Amino acid sequence: MVARFFLKDYVLIWLALVLMGLLLRPLTPVDETRAVSVAWEMWQRGDFLVPYLNGQPYSHKPPLLQWCIHLSWLLFGVNEWSARLVAPLFALGNLALTAKLARSLWPDDPYSPRLAPLLLLAMPLWALWTTLTLYDMLTAFFTLLGLLGIVRAAQRETRLGWALAALGIGLGALSKGPAILIMILPPALFAPWWLQPKPPWGRWYAGLAAAVLLGALLALAWAVPAGLAGGEEYRDMILWGQSAGRINNSFAHPLPFWWYCALLPALWLPWTFWPPLWCSAKGWPLDSGRRFCAVQALFALAIFSLISGKRVHYLLPLFPAMACFAARVLSLAQPMLNRRDQVAVGLLLAAFALALLLPPPGTGGIRGEVAEIAKQTPLAAKLILLALGLVVLPWPAASLAAGVRVQTLAMLGLMFTAHWAFRQAGWQYYAMQPFADRLAQAEQTGAPIAHWREYHGDFNFLGRLRRPLAEIFSQRALLAWISDHPDGYVVLLRRPDATIDEEGADFAQFYRGSRRIMLWQAAALQARPYTLEQMLRRTD
Repeated sequence: MVARFFLKDYVLIWLALVLMGLLLRPLTPVDETRAVSVAWEMWQRGDFLVPYLNGQPYSHKPPLLQWCIHLSWLLFGVNEWSARLVAPLFALGNLALTAKLARSLWPDDPYSPRLAPLLLLAMPLWALWTTLTLYDMLTAFFTLLGLLGIVRAAQRETRLGWALAALGIGLGALSKGPAILIMILPPALFAPWWLQPKPPWGRWYAGLAAAVLLGALLALAWAVPAGLAGGEEYRDMILWGQSAGRINNSFAHPLPFWWYCALLPALWLPWTFWPPLWCSAKGWPLDSGRRFCAVQALFALAIFSLISGKRVHYLLPLFPAMACFAARVLSLAQPMLNRRDQVAVGLLLAAFALALLLPPPGTGGIRGEVAEIAKQTPLAAKLILLALGLVVLPWPAASLAAGVRVQTLAMLGLMFTAHWAFRQAGWQYYAMQPFADRLAQAEQTGAPIAHWREYHGDFNFLGRLRRPLAEIFSQRALLAWISDHPDGYVVLLRRPDATIDEEGADFAQFYRGSRRIMLWQAAALQARPYTLEQMLRRTD
């Protein structure tokens, strides 16, 4: 059985994606480097209850991802590769749970469980997040666990079902906060719309309430002692700021309620332009399983749309239910495929290749960045992407499964080309290891280090730093710090400006694009007051 699992096509595609990420992309700032730096600081402090970042309790995320990283370090020692495998392993679990959810919803359908994981993997957004060391794949995993529990409860396995739902809610809250309720509860709350035969509703909602209570208790088993240990401000943030406070504050953000709906066609690529899916959707009434998937995705989408704080990856836990819905549609219709069905994805790949081969003229803004990326992308990568598009265009898929695999493999080719291009054109702008190594050398001398403005922990893990950097937010405070610590170092981040002379800086490199991050000795800055003032006017 184990061998059969690892020979599944989606496992092999997942493995290819993960290897691309590990070999062709560094830990990128600020999100990935920060997540691993929190794990590193907890590890070197020996404090596994309260997350810390740069010497302060870190209240923005619960610590489940960091605990999993700690487990990997316990097994393999402190290293980067095992930390970077944690979220991808949850992504692999998501593929298996997606197939399991489809099998549970439609026990007599052999096709939907095979198609659903491939439908997920073909979407570039999902494929990219599969390789990132972030929280979203954990959230998606526990969302699926909770949904499977609801399905089990609906199939009269009530104890097991509600226990799984409670586990999904509790561990989901520990992975990214109470937003897990938005993703798990809709199918249970609106069960009268999809559940057949109908159970005694009093017993059903009592089981749901018990699952929510048990899940909350599981999350509070960490939150209460962590709040007591982390202090009043930290306690208020994790018990209030992670829930109602964060939702309330997010209404101040400017993104409109229709933003997610406008993006969905792009997020759903390549299936947005795949004719067999849309032709198959005609004329088939909603069965119980598709109603389950629809209520989970649509109600969660509606709630997220009402909250102004929006990011595309917030929707990732909704994608598995959407993939199951689409897989069932295709399985019911069993559409006949023809050569024209692959035209859209072939044209899309060819268009990307031509944009790299023939970039738009320009020296500034987005055009200038596209032209620079195209210039540095290897010619072989551009030609491979173009050839892939031209091959896919007339591809005569022999079966439905083969047609889905063509889309998935086309995505794999796109991701490989994008990672290869990033390795050649973007590595120097996002790889923080050289700067972290220099900071580590400075720390080993015992010299204090200050950081101008907010510090996101970009270098703590990469440099294995053991002391926090002093964050300084005003020019007067910085001048005072330099005067008090002439043997110290200052980290400055500035916008690109050719008029600023970096001569005299101890170390400098690009940071997240064309910005520059510099390490200066305090004495050198003190001797250059005009240069310092000029740089501070152009810092972020």
